[in-house]
Amino acid sequence: MVSIFLGKIMDINKQLTDYDRIQLTRKAYDELELGEQVKVGKFHIGTVVKSVYAEDGMRAFVIANSNEITILFKGSYGFVRGNPQTWRDEWLRTNLPILLALLIRERKIPSQLKTAADFLNKTIHQFPHAHVYIYGHSLGSINAQYALANCRHPERIITVYLYEGTNIWLLLNQKQRSRVAKIRSKIFNYVDIYDPVTLGITATHHMVGKLQYVDSVPLNNPIKQHIWGGYQFDKNGNLKLRKIDEAFLTESQNEHKLLTKSNDLANLVERMGQKNEFKKLAEEKFHTLRNKFPDHKGWGKLSGLFDNTSFMKDKDDE
Repeated sequence: MVSIFLGKIMDINKQLTDYDRIQLTRKAYDELELGEQVKVGKFHIGTVVKSVYAEDGMRAFVIANSNEITILFKGSYGFVRGNPQTWRDEWLRTNLPILLALLIRERKIPSQLKTAADFLNKTIHQFPHAHVYIYGHSLGSINAQYALANCRHPERIITVYLYEGTNIWLLLNQKQRSRVAKIRSKIFNYVDIYDPVTLGITATHHMVGKLQYVDSVPLNNPIKQHIWGGYQFDKNGNLKLRKIDEAFLTESQNEHKLLTKSNDLANLVERMGQKNEFKKLAEEKFHTLRNKFPDHKGWGKLSGLFDNTSFMKDKDDE
């Protein structure tokens, strides 16, 4: 399907519904192959022209058509399936160091984020006339946030859609914050407060992009919650959102306290070595911390990151 807008062909990405965009973002988990034709619903997005699997684990795809490029930053593979390599690249080298940096408020940037920034700049340079659209979920959102904060040609970016990623604002320096602030209106950052990964949520401008507060349904399964399981759509594929309410503000305040009262937890994360050892230490420490601080909801959300029955589990453990 092709739409005409003011005498010009409208970009395919602009024609997608909210539901379509989530289905497109999911494609990053499908291990797309070079030359593969990517379709979402009735729309032909384009051809996979670039597939990157960096040494540090950063994974991304570029889909191109005659007028636009769509960049998909892949999230953490361990949520659906994983192996010792994805555990090392995505959790020990990237996700947990990000958590540690947030907890102790030090700007220690994992390699994968820097690789994502380099990838984005090179890709924009490689396609000098294309409109740029960016999607990222979970770790993909985190990589996209940092890449945007270091983008040398932000004027080339049309729209960005980010889902369920930790807010990395605290990791950015003033120059990086200023850069993303200038394109804030182009970045839609979707947050489900029941998702255990969306740490650092805020109703202020202290985040990459504009907050899109999802009118989600709480689920008992943290993995399903994280991979859009609580999202609701109307019959036209529009995602149901809600205005900032007391539930959001309470969760945001709990997380703020969590990030400002957690040196003890930071020391724990820093001690991590082997996965099983870290899980055992985490369980003991979280039990102590829950009794020490009244913010049970905040601690419970963070502890979901280390739950033996959730996404810390590797395929080899099954």
